[in-house]
Amino acid sequence: MKFHSSSEQDILVGPGAQVARRKVAAVMSDLLGDVTLECGAGTWSYISIMMPDDIVDSYPEVRKYHKQRSVIEVRVQLPFYDFKDADDVGMVGFMLEGLSRSVDLMVGIKSLKMSDSDADLLRGVVDQAKHKLGIA
Repeated sequence: MKFHSSSEQDILVGPGAQVARRKVAAVMSDLLGDVTLECGAGTWSYISIMMPDDIVDSYPEVRKYHKQRSVIEVRVQLPFYDFKDADDVGMVGFMLEGLSRSVDLMVGIKSLKMSDSDADLLRGVVDQAKHKLGIA
């Protein structure tokens, strides 16, 4: 399975957000490299949203499956002010928590038909990433 990561973020979160996202993406790509899901999805596209409270409603959480391309797209809102004030390790932790939430959102995509074993497998990968990145 392939892993792609991007973000929609306010400039106030600073460059640490991109550093954290890239660290997480590198580990996730490595861990997912040999993963095959029963549901047939081949790519997990994770978009983190870090926007202040006054505009975050313009950036809704999204979960959808692009069947023709076999891509699961999940956009997850992260707590802007907590993220902005976090240190490097904290930012990585928020990214990983967002990934955990994205798996929960995937389960609700009817066209994806994700099995419990697929969801458990992806949750396990996120847990492995937490371990590799030193996040308890």
